Amino acid sequence: MRHFLSNIVCGFIIKKSVRDKVRTIIRYPQTHEYIKFVRNYAKKMKKPKIRTTVGYGCHNFIVILNNKWVFKFPLLNDGHDVAIREKRITDAFRTISPIKIPEMEIMYYNGITVRKYEFANGILLTDVPASVIAVHRKHITKQLAQFLYTIGTSDPAEIADLKKRKDEKFGFMHGWFQNDIWQNFMLDPKTFNITYFIDWENTKFGDFYESLYVSAHNWDKFGYKCLIVDLMAEYAKIYMQHQGK
Repeated sequence: MRHFLSNIVCGFIIKKSVRDKVRTIIRYPQTHEYIKFVRNYAKKMKKPKIRTTVGYGCHNFIVILNNKWVFKFPLLNDGHDVAIREKRITDAFRTISPIKIPEMEIMYYNGITVRKYEFANGILLTDVPASVIAVHRKHITKQLAQFLYTIGTSDPAEIADLKKRKDEKFGFMHGWFQNDIWQNFMLDPKTFNITYFIDWENTKFGDFYESLYVSAHNWDKFGYKCLIVDLMAEYAKIYMQHQGK
């Protein structure tokens, strides 16, 4: 019944982000309890400001507190395994990554595992017109390429068990990879420096190709032409400088 009602209501909402949030709140009444949980957390804060959004695919309900903390509540399961895995990965890469990774803490509420993150300042790629991104394309792709290379050629011992084979080695376009790079980074709107890389739950050790194809498709769809071309050229240059001997 809730699914039927949500489809009727959302049929009148044009903006996808709003449509996803309304659909999620109708289908998952526990979201109101999640907001209460964050309000209780914020009791000692003066004038706490709370806003909500929905994660990609509507798998998570996200509550943002004072643009300081982000609470991610799973909607389809207890979220435990995903949270523990992401925590291990972000801890392993925080001192390695050339781009900042938000600190992450695990909390528990009514049998579910809640991920609490440091708020990542900046704007998403899709918040910037394609014409503006075109001007800063080289600067952005150089940062992304260095990120891909540094993460891809690292081999943290503490997460070696997450590889399919512990003795598997990195190579060109092969290694540790955040696996969803097309929009999971924040930009400083003045300098276009990448301030944070977020959402590490899909990180894996393997080939980059499939995920980069998805990135290229989405960048083209939003009008960010040649981002993938510049990214691959910069990555190849860095890789050959360091590994091509």
